[in-house]
Amino acid sequence: MAKYVTKNQKEDEKRVVSVRIRKPVFEAFKGASIAAKEYGYSMSLSVVFETAMEDAVSEFKEISGLDYLDMQKTNLDKNWESKFKSNIKKFKSKPKK
Repeated sequence: MAKYVTKNQKEDEKRVVSVRIRKPVFEAFKGASIAAKEYGYSMSLSVVFETAMEDAVSEFKEISGLDYLDMQKTNLDKNWESKFKSNIKKFKSKPKK
């Protein structure tokens, strides 16, 4: 296993998402997040949001049998591998000086 070299993952790309959240819920999260720091913990809105989205997709999978998260990860892996392979071909075809 590589100690210093890690494989880049296409799934690590992030998207900016804008949502409307009821003010009392947002203020409660904000207050809890600040208080969590005093207890040595952290709360991240992006982590909570991402986890909630993954849970929603999993819940739909239980209902429908369709695993959209797996489908997306598979597509990303395929695209990443094809991009990687094409870059290797380009590198190998360049004349060495």
